[in-house]
Parts: sequence; structure tokens; C-alpha cells
Amino acid sequence: MTTNFAPAFKHMLKLGLFALCCVNPVAFASERSLEQGLRDCASGNYNQALISLQTAYAQAGTDSDKVRAASALAQSYRQTHQAARAEPYLRFAFEKADNKIDKAAYAIDFGNWQQQQGHIEQAAYYYDNALKLAGNDAAIAISAELNQHKLYAKKQPAAEQLKKLQTLWLRLQQAGNSTQAARYSLNLGAQAKALGAAGQALAFQAFEHARVVAAKQNQTRLQLEAIDQLVQLYEDARRFDDTLLLTDQALLVAQGLEAHDLLINIEWRHGRVLRQLAKADEAIAAYQRAVEHIEAIRADIPVEYQDGRSSFRETLEPVYLGLADLLLQTSDKLDVSQKNTQLRRARDVLELLKQTELQDYLGDRCAVDTARANRKSTIIASDTAILYPIILPDRLELLLETGKGMYRHSLPMSATKLRADVIDFGNTLKDNLSFQPQAKRLYQALLTPVDAELAQQDIRTLVIVPDGALRLLPFAALHDGQRFAIEKYAIAVVPALSLTNTDARSHQTSGFKTLLAGMSEPGAVVDKLPTAMVEQLLSASQQTGVINERQVARAVLTRSLRNIPKSADAVITGKLAQSATSKPGQHQQLQQMLALAGVDEEIRTLEKLTSSQTLLNAGFTVAAFSQKVKTGDYQIVHIASHGVFGGTADTTFVMAHDDVITMDNLQLFLRAGSLKSRELELLTLSACETAEGDDRAPLGLSGAALKARARSALGSLWPVSDDAATLLMGQFYRNLAEPATSKSQALQKAQLMLMKNNNFNHPFYWAPFIMVGSWL
Repeated sequence: MTTNFAPAFKHMLKLGLFALCCVNPVAFASERSLEQGLRDCASGNYNQALISLQTAYAQAGTDSDKVRAASALAQSYRQTHQAARAEPYLRFAFEKADNKIDKAAYAIDFGNWQQQQGHIEQAAYYYDNALKLAGNDAAIAISAELNQHKLYAKKQPAAEQLKKLQTLWLRLQQAGNSTQAARYSLNLGAQAKALGAAGQALAFQAFEHARVVAAKQNQTRLQLEAIDQLVQLYEDARRFDDTLLLTDQALLVAQGLEAHDLLINIEWRHGRVLRQLAKADEAIAAYQRAVEHIEAIRADIPVEYQDGRSSFRETLEPVYLGLADLLLQTSDKLDVSQKNTQLRRARDVLELLKQTELQDYLGDRCAVDTARANRKSTIIASDTAILYPIILPDRLELLLETGKGMYRHSLPMSATKLRADVIDFGNTLKDNLSFQPQAKRLYQALLTPVDAELAQQDIRTLVIVPDGALRLLPFAALHDGQRFAIEKYAIAVVPALSLTNTDARSHQTSGFKTLLAGMSEPGAVVDKLPTAMVEQLLSASQQTGVINERQVARAVLTRSLRNIPKSADAVITGKLAQSATSKPGQHQQLQQMLALAGVDEEIRTLEKLTSSQTLLNAGFTVAAFSQKVKTGDYQIVHIASHGVFGGTADTTFVMAHDDVITMDNLQLFLRAGSLKSRELELLTLSACETAEGDDRAPLGLSGAALKARARSALGSLWPVSDDAATLLMGQFYRNLAEPATSKSQALQKAQLMLMKNNNFNHPFYWAPFIMVGSWL
């Protein structure tokens, strides 16, 4: 299930969604499915809750029951932040409610949803309605005013905000000791805390009141939320002894409670404080428990992107990295055997991090879980090494694994500086400029520390599990002052070793059947591209002129990917936002810009080298491609067309002649074929474009391989000239047909061949090609 959450899950960890939004529970129907759905939602089992609540809504026998089920279903969608799905149920509940108090409560729910979406006027409308409908119901009135205050708070001076909150606090204390009052206290405390030092005293009072009332009402989860907020105040004030005492109380309250989502934050904070107090072993244990809580509900944690950042990076990545960091730093004090064990433990944490990151990118747990379940244990060959670069704020850690053990190297280096160097190096290569100083500087940081060990063990294949911006780095082009890295090692990239099938190939590639699909002349697909992409393509053409239109198109594709909006329809259907109907002149212009003249030659070359069938131009339709791959007859699928990798799976697609093939469709087609034969050996995308400067975009190639259940994928970090791509692809397939030649070695030989060609010896032409997944 694809779900969305970004800053909301962060708040769920700290406060709980219901407290934030002042949700007003009403009397729900007694149907078992509705009750079960509410229980599942309260315990954090969101996927199961949605199933129960959808059943309750569908089976409701009366309008009243349907309204109550709709409200519960909407709130569950909001908890998983599937905002587009929540809206119709919120509207239904508000419009169909048959008494004023219920209608007021639903108005607040709808106002909260509107506020979450940034619809200020609409939110205000529903809060005003709630106040009018509330009558003498003090709790409903306070709830509406709290959320109304939050709506306008940023427009008011802090002193006025605090005064208003203090007034509401006095009224709230007079409203009784109900569960609702405790929830409103949490809401008020969060708003007071946001005011900084001036609001801290009020925040403390509100959170403490919520804790006491929740305990009296036997609302254990609500009590835990309140304690969590109080503990955070202590940590912020660096009152670490008080933080630990109250954390112990929180853990006692949590015993027997399904509250993994809250315990992630509690244990993470616990670990941070213990680390501050130099209690490393205890800190590691707390971080480990936080990771275990993440793993317990990983399938239910929703995902959303905001301002280019994902919920994963905001709320989960720091937990994994914090644990790995502690394990690495404390490993130096151990003897050789213990050190190897601890470094492997750090490696395993990094593997969990990589798995979660790819799940986050894909919005799909199933593909990752299937790959993990199907993978067998890896035995690293004596001539192969696995390199984990780990980017921490103040240093770069290199974790090297070979058949002889684990090795750690640490270098002081700013993460910001490293990212800037990587981006600058990539831009220099893409602009075909002088690159040697940057190539040497990055080699010295990333490979020089492990060079001696690699040479001593006669390592020939280097498998890299890149982190962050390093996914954008063409490792092949790093230079030690005498040779490029690709001259020393066959290089492969894997998103996570635990997701990589490293069984040896059972057949030589010459025995595999290949499907060749190519598009040199686009057709109706140009009318199916996202509007934002079309607008930028046409705008760039007008600014640049028609000379070099194709080069302009491919450059713009890499830049436009980061700006494709995700429409509500895309959230529900998984389809790309469609372009508006193009004018005839625009249609023709887009066809010219997106033409790939070298594809015809590439396909003709590969036809001679492989046992293949071809779909070219008008023959390469989505339907024809689907029909071919669903037969399961092909072990290699080679697509020579624009393959567009954006910052999420929703902005990633391949262009056929008539339409786009989304990542989900690629999964559907190729997996249907894999059920009829052995898994796909290789997926090649020879003309892919990757979102410029977005270090998540290269995950698209890894994601495509996972979704297609392909052992390996071959693509590029940026588009190169058609002639260079044709030469490299031809040589790659020739090499792959040789006995005992691995995919990474076949690519290495093809890159070296191109390097020796005077027309293509600059790394721009050969460095961006990467082998992802199995290197064998």
C-alpha cells in the first residue's frame, strides 16, 4: 500500500495525531468491524484498521451508521496521511450528520483536514461552523478555538498567541477531566511549546494536566503521549537526569501496550541522552530498541514528501544512523574477534537502513520484502569486496567487507562539503570539462583508505553500497593520479546487499533470449507526459532555439523531474499527472526534441549479438511490450528509450511509442512473465535520465530492478551521445557472452574499450554507466 505522511508522522511520534488535531470522538456504531478498526488504529496497525473500517462503511445499514463509519475511515486515512482518500469521507460525515453536536465535531475534523492541506479559508469556514453548532458544549467550542488559533497563529505576535492560549487554558481547566480535555491539553501544550522559552511554563502545565487526566481515565496511550512530551521538554532543557527518570516512567506505562510508533521516539531520545552522559553501552541498547520498534511497524509507517524531503529522512534515518554510529565508534576498544562482530552488527543496521530507504522511495513494501525473502546468504568471493561509505555530519566512515573480515576507516569530513564535491564533479563531467583535481580528491577520500587492503587481497571486483549523494557519483571516473578506478576494479552498485541475488548465473548470456524495445521516433507518448515536464521542455526550446533541440530536451528532462507535482489523482490511481492536450505544433516539436536518432543503430547492433525479438518505434507500444514480457520467454529485456528517474517512484517511467510505462506497470508486466519462467537476468535501460542533483533519483534503477524481479539492471547516471551508447552496449553484450565473464566485468571491459577510443575517452562518455544489483 502506498501511503503518505512527512511531517505528520514526525508529529505522531512526538504527540499523536489525535492530540494535534483535537479530534472529537463521537458515539460509534457497535458493529464488530468498526470496533476492530478503531482498536487497530489506536494500536498503530493502520493497514488492518483500514480494511476493517472499509468493511464497516460498505456494510453500514443506516445513514447514521454510514456517517459514523465514514468519520472513522477518514480519520484512519488521515493517520496514514492519505489525504486525498480522506476528503470524500470527511465531507460525507459533515453533510449527512443528523444532530448539531455530531455535525460540529465533523466540522472540526474537516477543518483540520483543510488546515493540513493549507486551505486556510476553507478551514476557517468549518471551524466557524463548529462554533455556531457547539451551543453550550464547552469541549467542542474549545476544540474549535484551539484549532482556529493554530490556523492564524503565525500571523500574530508571540505575546498575543501566548495570551490567547492562556485564556483557553483557563477555560480548559474548567471543562472537566474527560479524555477529550486531555487531548485538548496536548494540543494546547504543543502550541505553547512552539512559542519557545515564553511558552515553556504553559506547555509544561498543559502536558502535566494531560498526563494526570489520562491516568485517571485509564487512557494509557494518551498518558504515554503526554509523558513523551514532558520528557522532550526536559531534554530540550538539558535536564538529563530528569529526562531519564521520566523515560523510565514512560517505559513502565508502555508495558503491555501496542505503542511502537510512540516508543520509537521515546527510545531514540533515551539513546541520545545516554550518549550525552557517555553511557555508550546503554545508549546502544536504547537505539537498538528504537530500531526494533521501527521494524515492528515498518509496513504500517506511511510516507510523504514535502519540500524535497521525505518522512524517512526526517524521522527514521537518524535512528538507524545513530545506532550504526555508536557501534562504529565503540568498535575500536574491542579485540579483533569482537570488533569484527560489532562491525558486522553495524553493517546489518545499515542494511536495514537501505531497505527502509528503498521502501520509502518506492512507496511499496512488498517489492523490498519479496527481494529480502528470496535472497540467499552471500558468500563473498576471494577477489570481491563490499564497500559501505557512510556519510555522517562531521565525518565519512568507510566500512569494507571481504572474505577475510570487516575493516573500518574514519575520515573527518563535512557531509555538506562531500555532497558539494560530488555534485560539482558530476557537473564537470557532464559539461565535458577538465576533471582531474576533483577526481583525485574524491578518490583520496573514498578509495585511498582501502586501497592497500584491496591490493593485498588482490580484489578485482568492488561492490559499492552508496549513501546519499554518493549515489550520484560515477565511481568509475575516480582517479588515483595514475589510473581510473575502473582500470583497477570492475565496479557494481547495490542498493542493499540483503536485497541482491548473488547466486551465480546458471547459463551464459548467449543462451538467454532477449527482448529489444526501442523508440527513436516518439509517437502519442509526447501527449502523455506530465504537464510540468512539457512546459519546461517547450520553454527551454524557446530560450535556446531549435539548434541542439535533442540535447536541450535531455538536459531539461533531468532538471524537470524534481518539479513534477503529485496530483491527488496520482495519489489514488498511481498514474502520472497527464499533460493537457497539446497543440499540433507543440506535438510535433516535442516529437523532434525527444527523438533518439542512435536507437535504430543500437537495436540493429544488438540484434546481431543476441537471440532476440524486436519492438521498434510504432511497434513498441505499451500493449505490445506487455504481451511480449508476460510470456516469460525473455531473460534479458533491453529498452532503448527515455527512462526517466525522478525523486520518487511516482515520477519514474519509461517512454514507449504511444504512452509511458510507469514503474508499477513495469512491475506488473515483468512479474507476470517471471511467474512463468526463471527470474529476469538483466534489465537494461540504455537512455535513462536521472533527476539532476537529487540523490534519491538513482534509486529508480534499483527500484525498477526490484519491481521487475530482475537480478541486475544496467543504466546510466546521465545521458551520453548516441554513438557512445551504441558502442558501449554492443561491446557489453559481446563481453557478457564470453565464458566466466560477470556482468560487472563485462561492463568494465566495455568502459575500457570506450576509454581507448579517441572520440570517447573523456569520462563523460563511459563513466555514467552503472551495473546495479547482482554483479555476477
